[in-house]
Formats: sequence, structure tokens, C-alpha cells
Amino acid sequence: MGLRELEKTSNIEPFVIGLTGLSGAGKTYFVDALKARLADAVTIVGFDDYYKPLEMQHVDEFGEANYDLPSALFSDRFHEDLMSLIAYRPVMIKKYQFENYDAPDRTEIVSPAPILLVEGLFVMDYVAVDTLLDYRIFIDCDLELCFQRRKERDIRDRGIPLQRSLHQWEHHVMPAYNNHILPHKDRCDLVIENNGPAEENVNAIIDHIRSHAHPSVLAAIGGGLT
Repeated sequence: MGLRELEKTSNIEPFVIGLTGLSGAGKTYFVDALKARLADAVTIVGFDDYYKPLEMQHVDEFGEANYDLPSALFSDRFHEDLMSLIAYRPVMIKKYQFENYDAPDRTEIVSPAPILLVEGLFVMDYVAVDTLLDYRIFIDCDLELCFQRRKERDIRDRGIPLQRSLHQWEHHVMPAYNNHILPHKDRCDLVIENNGPAEENVNAIIDHIRSHAHPSVLAAIGGGLT
């Protein structure tokens, strides 16, 4: 069944997967790997694309905008777009360009698919979104490894000075993790330990989709779960 036909089919509900974990745990790696494996069988929506503009962000006591709060995102808009995709209606999403406020807006049409992968820090903390999830995945990782990955990414890819990166980790990232992310670990269906080579963990996620997705979803995918 092609995507065009699928968009018109109301009796097949997509299998909605939530994926979360600490910054630097490897969420993006798994999202990219699953997209490469599942291709058109999966649609990916990242909560990062729903960040509010700088002027709407909470500023901490040191004068730094704190993006590691649930209130930093347009959660209602995120929920509305997920509801549309679950109903097999495409949505227009404005892509987040990390703190690059001078860059022109970049939008993307996101089409529905039999599998909907919802990724982000707070996807399980936002109750309205959490209730939409059929399956929950927690990417776990050694804290020191997460810290090193995050620090290297900040400096190399985002041009963030070291001291600012350290400040964000201590005052924003870890409080958010302890208050809004880690509390959901124990109720996740699958916890991935991502401290080394990850290919076997990608295979494990594929196997779990095969085991837990509704037969109608698997039939719509056909041979997509390879």
C-alpha cells in the first residue's frame, strides 16, 4: 500500500513510538538509523522543531535563556500536529535551526506513515502527547559519556563557548533530566543502554516493533521491517 492510499485509509491507526533520553544519549543516532532502515514506513517528528523564539524563553538567574524546560516548546502545536498525522493528514512543520535566529525560516511538509516516531526530551512528560504513545523507548547512557558528547557537539557544531556549555549542562540540562525525563524511565517498554556500538540496539528496536505493532500496521508496511 502506497502512502497516497494510506493517507486516505482511516481504519489503520499508526503505531506511535515515543523516544526520549538525556541530551547526548544518542537519540539522533537512533532516529537516523531507524529512518534509514524503515524509509517511507516511518514518519519522524522531533519536539525540537517546536521551540519557542528567544524572546519567549525563560531566562535563568545568570541571564541565560533556558531551553531545557517543557515550557520552552509549543507543546499544544506539537500535539495538534501529532493528532493530524495519526489521522493520516500531512502537516507543515517549521524546522528548528539551533539558536540561529537570523536564518530564514525553513519549513517541511511531513506526511503520515504506518509508524510514527515521536522524539524529544519531554515527549513523555507532556501528558497529552504521552497518552498518544503506543510504545515508549528510553535511550540510557553513562552520564559522563553524555556530557562529553554534548560538550563536543556544542563546541564543534554549535559554536558554543566551553563555559556556556558547562553552565547549560549544570543548570539546565541535568535539572531537566532529573525532573522531567528520568522519572519516566521505569515505565518505558524498552530501555536501550547506549554506551558502545549501537547496531544491535537498532535491531532490537526493529524486533520490538515487529512484536508489538498491530497486524494492520505490519501489513501496511509489507517488507519494510528489514
